[in-house]
Amino acid sequence: MRRAFRRLARQTHPDRGGSAEAFHPIRVAYGALAADLNGERRRWQSAPAAPSRASRAAAGLDPQTFPTCTVRFTRSRDGVRRSTYATERRPESWRPGAAPPPGGTCVVQVEAAGSAPAFGVWRVPLDERRFRCVFGPLPAGG
Repeated sequence: MRRAFRRLARQTHPDRGGSAEAFHPIRVAYGALAADLNGERRRWQSAPAAPSRASRAAAGLDPQTFPTCTVRFTRSRDGVRRSTYATERRPESWRPGAAPPPGGTCVVQVEAAGSAPAFGVWRVPLDERRFRCVFGPLPAGG
């Protein structure tokens, strides 16, 4: 649009040998189209962004029911890979439901402390190579 306006402006601008009567409707049309485009850009920029791959709910689970637990991987000097789970980052007001996440395996059980209930950290497979850890209830019989 800008290129077309500049091409027409070079042809019709009074300083370049054109007439003011020919240039005026081109300038008005370009101003209206540019305002529409700027308004559309503002609408797109103020719209909420689509969730990134990292922030999507784990394996289609509701993040209010099963919030994500951060996992840290480390290697010891002898090359053994260890994983630690950030159980202290559990949302304050979250309480575990009765049902565990479908397809998940409980990897850590955390005992109740003070007003915080007992809960588990569940490993939920996303595909054959990736997984997500979520907070959930203790396993049955646990």
